[in-house]
Amino acid sequence: MSVLQSPSSPSPGVRLIRAFGVLLLGYVLVMTFTVPLGPGIVDVRVSPGDDQERQTTFALEIEGHNTHFSESIPLVFLKRGEHFVVIRDLEVVDDRHLAGRVTLDKFLPALSWDVFVNSPVDGTMSFANGFFAQGLTASTKTKSPDNDEVLDRLSQADLGFHFPFQPNIMETIRNLMLHVPMWFTMFLLMGISFAQSIRSLGTSGTAEHDMKAMASVKTGMWFGVLGLLTGSLWAKFTWGAWWVDDPQLNGAFVTVMVYAGYLVLRSSVQDEALRTRLSAVYNLFGFCLLVVLLMVLPRFTESLHPGKGGNPAFSSYDLDSALRAVFYPAVLGWMILGTWMYAKTLRLERMRATLAESRLQRATKAGLPFFLLTTSTWSDPLVNDGKMGVVVGVAVIIGVGLGLWSLVHSRQARDLNQEIERHS
Repeated sequence: MSVLQSPSSPSPGVRLIRAFGVLLLGYVLVMTFTVPLGPGIVDVRVSPGDDQERQTTFALEIEGHNTHFSESIPLVFLKRGEHFVVIRDLEVVDDRHLAGRVTLDKFLPALSWDVFVNSPVDGTMSFANGFFAQGLTASTKTKSPDNDEVLDRLSQADLGFHFPFQPNIMETIRNLMLHVPMWFTMFLLMGISFAQSIRSLGTSGTAEHDMKAMASVKTGMWFGVLGLLTGSLWAKFTWGAWWVDDPQLNGAFVTVMVYAGYLVLRSSVQDEALRTRLSAVYNLFGFCLLVVLLMVLPRFTESLHPGKGGNPAFSSYDLDSALRAVFYPAVLGWMILGTWMYAKTLRLERMRATLAESRLQRATKAGLPFFLLTTSTWSDPLVNDGKMGVVVGVAVIIGVGLGLWSLVHSRQARDLNQEIERHS
């Protein structure tokens, strides 16, 4: 039974969508590496000083990133709920460093305080739980007298279009436009494979549906591997290790291995009808496992990823209007690129099928035994200031991965074209 479609050129509408995707990715890459990161506080170091009977003096060292402390003396204060404590003894060391001393009573409203720095140039920056009043006592009966004074002195700053600052990830927040869309694109491609496997199991299922399922898995695997590699690099410079025991990371690795098993299963079954049914059923379970491991399970377990295990999601604490203006186009652009790669891979699979059918016809005429018709084809390989180098590294990994895919695809297309010409 031959229901294969001959390769055809994409329609004008498809070409227009792909051109739009190229423009989106160009916009995303330019914005990712050119939009400045907003100012923020990198670290707050606290050391106790003089300890009197009813008061204790603490010394603070504040380190900023992309800050301009020397252009204007900032307002530094501690905040916990409705309570404020102003740091009055303040010294500007340079644009990125402040030093100050604060004397506190023995009884305080709280022991752990957020540190805020406010200036007309950099606006208001915060460092959560940056100050701990070691040796003092928390008392709910105490009140802060500085609330109105602090609120009256807060300055507004026009920082322009910038990415939000987060102390732990700093410049690597740009990887939100590079690493995260790898998984969105993989989801899309595996979803296409899931739908095609369902169609191949139906009464009207054809070899074309099975071929589309396989092509989308092959392409999705590239994005899955790129997601693992870029995520490992990001983790090294954010969490301190190339790999940590995190349910999101473990689930991603298991998912990629499950789809690698799909490709192994296909290569191990020679009967075409049996291979189609087995791989389709396997694919259905594989996609369900993908949803459970990457979307459901991490939200109910402790995880270092944002939005998982009780951690705040990007959308709730730092996916502001600037990031949205780049992140959403990035997801769409990478998805369009993924579908283009899928179409190219599907074209190769159709060429292989055409070549196999041609071999079968020629062998049948020549009376050759069937076992001489089997040929082995090698599968697609599965492949610092502010930590900005991590963003460059992630971009390089993606670029090398896509370049490798292009080389593999070009070589396979060339070899198949030569074989088709020899058999025509």
